[in-house]
Amino acid sequence: MALLAAMSLFALWPAVVGAVEYGGVGGRPAYPKSDNPRTKSIFVFTLNPGDRVEDGVRVINNTEEEKTLMVYAVDSVVSSGGAFACAQFNDPKTDVGSWIKLKKNEVTLPPLSNEIIPFSIEAPASVDVGEHNGCIVIQEKKTDKAQSSRQGINLTFRTGLRVAVLIPGEIKRELEIVSFDITPSKGQYLAKAKVRNKGNVSIDSDVKVQVDYFFGKNYASAGGQYPILREEESEWNFKIDKPFWGGWYKAYLTVKYDPNAEAGVGTVSGKGFAVLTSQPIYFFVWPSAAAAVIELAVLLVIIIVIVRAVRLYRQRRWIKEKWVEYEVREGEDINSIADRFGVSWKLLARANNLRPPYTFKPGTKIKVPPHD
Repeated sequence: MALLAAMSLFALWPAVVGAVEYGGVGGRPAYPKSDNPRTKSIFVFTLNPGDRVEDGVRVINNTEEEKTLMVYAVDSVVSSGGAFACAQFNDPKTDVGSWIKLKKNEVTLPPLSNEIIPFSIEAPASVDVGEHNGCIVIQEKKTDKAQSSRQGINLTFRTGLRVAVLIPGEIKRELEIVSFDITPSKGQYLAKAKVRNKGNVSIDSDVKVQVDYFFGKNYASAGGQYPILREEESEWNFKIDKPFWGGWYKAYLTVKYDPNAEAGVGTVSGKGFAVLTSQPIYFFVWPSAAAAVIELAVLLVIIIVIVRAVRLYRQRRWIKEKWVEYEVREGEDINSIADRFGVSWKLLARANNLRPPYTFKPGTKIKVPPHD
């Protein structure tokens, strides 16, 4: 009863799926396949109904202490968001968890050591076509000596290794984008994506959210490679930093995967990939305070430049179209002529392409504003 109680308390802790070899305890496949890198961390098998295969799990203790580890098989479950996870010890086993037979269910390892535990997998004769998943779980078992007479065994953690078994037949590999949205969230933007696997095997997919400036240049990207389980929906929330400058932006989702039946967990068919793309989402972002100040200053400069350019254009057109020829008289200089015709001496000099010291000889002909 004490063990069952400890198991029940432990059920609140999530299972970690993957190999553990970084200073703790855990395990990995004992005999990975050289042509499939994924088999370094998960087990991948192809079995016809009724077939049986032998393999082994390497159980590892990378600590400085002796460890007693439980090793057992369970079915897989789907966690929140559609991710792969392992069922609990006491959960019923109806799929791959019931196909696995381990030679040992407990091992005590000295410090910095490991041991291979053989196991077999036998596919039922009536199993359906497609991919089936389970886990081999490695779980530390500790005895609290001070309380062992009353409480029994305390479980500390567990790690699960995925076991993927493909039953050959009519394999369907197809994904579809269910939804895509982007919303503001605490100084950032949250891109929410949901993709459905319509096939009967898990599909390794390259999921990417891209946010572009309105004129096309990329602003930010987020995503990664994720397995999407058979006949399940997977959801992801990607965080995008709020743009500093603000303005209009375009966001869209792409999902790249191998749709060919020859592909599998960790392998590609070599026949090309399918790419799904969502409808783009256009959204406006208000600039940050600092960006707003800079943008207003730049806008003001642009307005000033435009106003000056317009004034200069009109002035040049006025000079070209309206100014008339005038002959300089004895005793006149640029200032007296400018005063006489109601313009600045600088404009008069510019209109006539004069250079310092801006002197005239009597009889010189120059352009001046029209006069009565």
